[in-house]
Parts: sequence; C-alpha cells; structure tokens
Amino acid sequence: MLANALKLSFSSPASTSLEELVNLRAAASALQRQVRRRSAAPQSGGSVSRRLGRGLDFAEVREYQPGDDIRQIDWKVTARTGTAHTKLFVEERERPVLLLVDFRANMRFGTQGMYKSVLAARLAALLGWCAVAANDRVGGFVFTDDWHSEIRPQSGRRGLMELLRAIDQCQRRVPMSGGDQFVKTMRRLRHSVHAGSTVVLLSDFAGFDDSAQKMLGSSLHSADLLAVHITDPLDHKLPELGSYPVSGGADGVHSSWTLNVSSRHEQELYASQFVSRQQDLKSLFAQQRHSYTCVSTHMPLLDSAMNILQRKSTSSDETSS
Repeated sequence: MLANALKLSFSSPASTSLEELVNLRAAASALQRQVRRRSAAPQSGGSVSRRLGRGLDFAEVREYQPGDDIRQIDWKVTARTGTAHTKLFVEERERPVLLLVDFRANMRFGTQGMYKSVLAARLAALLGWCAVAANDRVGGFVFTDDWHSEIRPQSGRRGLMELLRAIDQCQRRVPMSGGDQFVKTMRRLRHSVHAGSTVVLLSDFAGFDDSAQKMLGSSLHSADLLAVHITDPLDHKLPELGSYPVSGGADGVHSSWTLNVSSRHEQELYASQFVSRQQDLKSLFAQQRHSYTCVSTHMPLLDSAMNILQRKSTSSDETSS
C-alpha cells in the first residue's frame, strides 16, 4: 500500500488545520507519481480532473467501457480484434475542478481513524493539490448545516488556498442540526458548474433525498462528477453484542447516550440496510453517467485518495474490513 511507503502523521483525528492541509502538497506529489506507475491509462493518471473525452487531439484507442460514447467506437479496430474499442481524445482547455466538502453535523463523527469531516477535508486538500499540479483551476463549496462558502475556480494556488481557508473556518463553527443546506448547495452547484468541469462531492450523503437527487439532472449532465461516499465503520455494521457509550452534540449542546446491540438479527438488518443504501447511490450516479467510490475513516488516507484518482468503486466489504 502507498500508505506504507509514505508515512503521514496528524495531530488530531477530530480536526485539521490550514497548515496541515497546505503541507499535504508533498504527499499529493508522491501520490501522483505512484498512480502514474500503477496504470498507463490516461484517465487513471495523476490528476483528479485530467480525464479523456471528446476534443480535438486524438489520444488513443482502448477497449470499450460502460458509459463510453458509442459514437466514438473505432469500428476498424473492433472488427480486427473482435472486441469493441473506442477512440479517446484529450480536451485542450484547462478544466475547472470543483471540490464540494460536507461539514454538516453528521460528518463530525468517527469511531476509527478520524472524523468523517476531517477525512473529507484531507482528501479535498490532496485532490486539490493534484489538480493544481495539472494546471487546472480549482474552486468549490464548503458547507455546514447553516453556513456555506463558495469559491470560484482560479488558476494556480489561489482557488485552492481559498478553499482550504474555508475548510479551516467552517470547522470552527458550532455544529448545528437540521437544515436543508445539502439541497441548497446542490442548487448553487447547478448554477456555478460549466460544461466540461470536474466536480468531486465529498459527503456521507445523509439527507441526500429526492430534492437533492433532482439537482443531478440538467446542467450537471455535462460535468464529470465523482461522488465520494465518506463512511465510518459504524455506518457499515454494528459492533459485537453489548452496550457502548456514545457522546456528541450539536447546536452547542453536548450529549451522551448508550448504544445497545442486543441481537444478531439487529446486526444483520443494520448491515443489509447500509448495503442497500450504498447500492442505491451507486445506481443513481451510474444512471447519470457519473462515478462513485466509497471510502472509510479507518482506511489509510493515501490509499483512499488513490482509489478516488483511479475511479475505483469499492464495496461495503472492502471499506469495512
């Protein structure tokens, strides 16, 4: 694993800092080099945004993959090999990259590794530095239940630095419960995204209801959207039978309670509900020709980032093991 070759240490599993996010630039460079060595396919290369699509410059022919434009099938190669192949073209202009970072109250949680919100922040920094290295324009949204910050994509480090400052600012805010900020952010995204943009949505998708899902249509069809499902091991399955103290809080009120796991049936039902939810998300984004991947707070950070860059769709078993 990449994490074994490049050791990262963080001061806290519950928070991050602007300095820490800036310092992840070196790790992003190592990540890009490793990804390039692992795969020769350009869309799996060292940038979250540098995908291949329709454009002016021919790049290569490869085997057809579900979701490819059938108009780009190379019939000569297909006939010669007996397997469908498609042509790929490099888009010429620099690509806007929009990173959406969910910092709502439900993301301020973690049982192993780090909080889900902190994982989202660190992944956003890594992916942002990869995009900067690819000369893309970086911007995005950071949102809580009652607050948001929108950063217009900018070249160089400017857009990314504004995004990292917004992350540092929003995690200082007291978590608030409720609200429909997810839907509002998706609506703002529809008005901000341009054709050819890359959008990376880092969230646990709590509250991703019909209203939010409807925002995936229309203008987002022309974007390269990657949904990164941020999870904690407790999202996947309940612990062994017993009683467990849990603490947390929102709206400035700290609270504690006991999680009681009383039967195997309860465990099985809980796990099956998560798998069903995950499959629903995968199907939803696949129908829109978008990408989906699932990462967990207990996974090594750089391995999670590599899965995102390579567009790997992981299962519940892989992320909870």
